[in-house]
Amino acid sequence: MSVPRNNTIDIARGAGIILVVLGHNWIITHNHGELYRIIFSFHMPLFFFLSGVVFKNNSSFGSFYISRADALFKPYFVVLSVWGLARIAIAAATWQPYFSGVLYATGNTIEWVPLWYLPHLFICLLAVFAICKLLKQLPQQQRFIATCLLAILLLSLGNFCLMWAQNLQSLDWQDVNFLFNDHQSGFPGLPWSLDLLGISSAFILLGVACQSAVAKFHFQQYWFALVLGIFVSLHWFFDETMDLHLRHYGHFWISTAQALSGIYLLLSLAFVLQKWPDIARILAYIGQGSLFILIFHSWTEWKIFSLMAKVSASDDLNAIPALLGGVLLPLGLLALVKRRPLFSALLLPRQR
Repeated sequence: MSVPRNNTIDIARGAGIILVVLGHNWIITHNHGELYRIIFSFHMPLFFFLSGVVFKNNSSFGSFYISRADALFKPYFVVLSVWGLARIAIAAATWQPYFSGVLYATGNTIEWVPLWYLPHLFICLLAVFAICKLLKQLPQQQRFIATCLLAILLLSLGNFCLMWAQNLQSLDWQDVNFLFNDHQSGFPGLPWSLDLLGISSAFILLGVACQSAVAKFHFQQYWFALVLGIFVSLHWFFDETMDLHLRHYGHFWISTAQALSGIYLLLSLAFVLQKWPDIARILAYIGQGSLFILIFHSWTEWKIFSLMAKVSASDDLNAIPALLGGVLLPLGLLALVKRRPLFSALLLPRQR
């Protein structure tokens, strides 16, 4: 018997992926204003946290490995391979740097930067699977406490790794980057963004620890007002941001508090939006297609923005259809893929 989907999670995913698309839109990126700082204070931790909320470790390691590889590696390698072969055939790109970058798999070594998330999420999920198997022997209450403590420890180790990575930026990485491209000069990150493993896995573990709470989640005015006050105050006085692709986390305690409070606020919003079925249905549908939006939104946005610039001089107006296209066109592509067995087999996880 299949477990019904949690609509709150799908709505939260939908709202979260819209924030991702907005965060890469010209409206946000051209001046890095306050909306940028709000979005980039919690949107990536949100997706790691939600991965933990839906995480299951009741299978064998082999089965888990195969299912996650099937879901994450297929779209990563298929999309980047097709794009690379097209670049080689049409633009005379060199195959060795391109595919070396694909295998190295960080945002600095691939052309479609957002796809760095897929192989990185894979290794994070394997790490969390191993941790949860070790903690499974503990009683439930002790397991919750141990999971939270391990998450804090991993966050601390992850923050240390980011400081280490920032120190490496001052070194000469020309010989390493030559393997991938001729425009990257700084530290490319460890393969598959292993240097981010501590931070990413910590938020997944927190999601695992909160599975029961999220399943029973209800909007509570007092807690919402309190957390909103914390979130606004932290932005008012500190305004930290994080960009894991750029190896930036901000102040450890402030950034972590902003991320956790932002996650709670978005879950509360997702729960409240269920009072409006039409809006909830749209956001849940967007959330269910969030993987395709993640993969294709950036290229789609900037292609539409560039085309609109040929007929309009207003960047603000041009950014609006780019934003809509960044959400809607990947969803249209997903619907098309679902109707084509070959494309579905190449890009979508197998039904189990």
